[in-house]
Amino acid sequence: MPFSKFKKEVRDLVRLEQIIGVFAKYGFGYLVEKLHLPMPVSGRGPAEDLFHIPLEVRFRKVLEELGPTFIKLGQMLSLRPEIIPYSFCRELEKLQDKVPPIEFEKVQEVIEQEFKKPLHKIFKDFPKESLASASLAQVYKVKLKNKEAIVKVQKPGVEAIVESDLEILGFLASLAEEHISEAARYSPKSILEEFKTFILKEMNFNNEARHIERFRRNFRGSQTVHFPRVYKELSTKRVIVMERVKGAKINDVEKIKKAGLDTKKIARCLADCVLKQIFIDGFFHADPHPGNIFVLKDGRICFLDFGIVGVMDEAKKLKLADILIAGIEKDSERILEIFGELGALGHASERDLKVALDEMLDKYYGISVEEFDMDAFFKDVVRIISENKVKLLPDYFLLVKTLAMIESAGRPLDPDFNVTAQIKAFTEKLIKEQYSPGRIARRLKKFGKNTIDFMQSFPQDLYAIVNKVKRGDLKLGFVHTNLENLISMLDRISSRISFSLIISALIIGSSIIINTDQETFFGRSHQVGVLGFVVAGILGIWLLVNILRSGHL
Repeated sequence: MPFSKFKKEVRDLVRLEQIIGVFAKYGFGYLVEKLHLPMPVSGRGPAEDLFHIPLEVRFRKVLEELGPTFIKLGQMLSLRPEIIPYSFCRELEKLQDKVPPIEFEKVQEVIEQEFKKPLHKIFKDFPKESLASASLAQVYKVKLKNKEAIVKVQKPGVEAIVESDLEILGFLASLAEEHISEAARYSPKSILEEFKTFILKEMNFNNEARHIERFRRNFRGSQTVHFPRVYKELSTKRVIVMERVKGAKINDVEKIKKAGLDTKKIARCLADCVLKQIFIDGFFHADPHPGNIFVLKDGRICFLDFGIVGVMDEAKKLKLADILIAGIEKDSERILEIFGELGALGHASERDLKVALDEMLDKYYGISVEEFDMDAFFKDVVRIISENKVKLLPDYFLLVKTLAMIESAGRPLDPDFNVTAQIKAFTEKLIKEQYSPGRIARRLKKFGKNTIDFMQSFPQDLYAIVNKVKRGDLKLGFVHTNLENLISMLDRISSRISFSLIISALIIGSSIIINTDQETFFGRSHQVGVLGFVVAGILGIWLLVNILRSGHL
């Protein structure tokens, strides 16, 4: 089947063939066959030495080889254990987003297009060598008057690549929903829409600039935390310029100690900063790995890379407080109710999930703050989400992951560091705040207003419905989902039944004819009967082979 068949659905057929070839190269050809796609000549089968490599590793290598769109897709999937197994989540966290730098002239062209003027009129000194190169952007160190700054420039052609890949992924998602029943349960098209929003936001550097400005406002006047300044006048959708910070990575303990800084104090400040972001501001840095956290000469902590953030609005905070209270009370049934209210249960078995929650609550209940292991707790939470297919809101998952990362970052600074004690203080404050008389009064006021609005509009809405019924204008919409698979299956079944009946008729007819010995137009009747048996045998074998090849007996 040629790729040209898909011209209507996909504009870049060469890229589609390349994607399929890479999947086949790493041993995922069976997925290509399930999607009813042709196998490119270059990707007829994987190299034999690949089979000893774990499936998760091969999947990561596929995404890395396919470039920026797929690397970002992998990063998003690593945060979704209800979609892919936890082992895949852990492997996708290792995705390498480092690629060789592109030519300086191409970067210069992007900058000049954005500012509509020559490069030397924008920056005093712009080096040709980049500091770092990722799949979407390249980073440079430049001088602004008497200050040093960092410039991040989107690579030319990235938007076109991402647009083409998103179109192909949309086509593949549709095929997956049509041909793979297990995939259809997770609604690949919905996941793709979520990913589309995710990557387009990250490609617009104005979003990152707004994130930084919001953090700077939230920590204005802080003596312990710093966020780099953004030079708005030099920042656009494809270029962002920010203050360059000098210091040590938070895991470079020796360098921090040589600077005469108190590492234990830094660990506490790090935890306080992140917990304030989560529980008070409701806006937190969701990728605080050691490469994104620096310690400045004066001991302040500085965060970098603001592409991934989590948001905890009042509604999410309220549900979080409810979950925490239920956890403290070992009330797994209440946790299940909250998951149901959040629409997180999906296809999960409530009985199995309750058993898993009870086991986890028993494991951690009564443990002292000093003994509590946040990293182990995070792994248990992710395992339960993954095994029970709980559709937890990504922000909640980011929250737990962020807390685990903070504990991992703080331990080298202070061997006795345990973020749990500080979490306890913040959660107690959150619970008190959510159930304070003032907050309850505000919620009651809002509930009362919504109730009055509903009561006012209800009679009119009911009257409109009754009028439509009287006039015969009331119509019920029926939307079928994935009935194409059922129709296709019934069509195959009916074809096989019809074919079987024809074969049966040939066998019965031949049996009758072979017992008579008369001259016919085609020869003696027993010869015609034998011919009928031969034809029936050939057709029967052909039907059996087709059934076996389909994999459905």
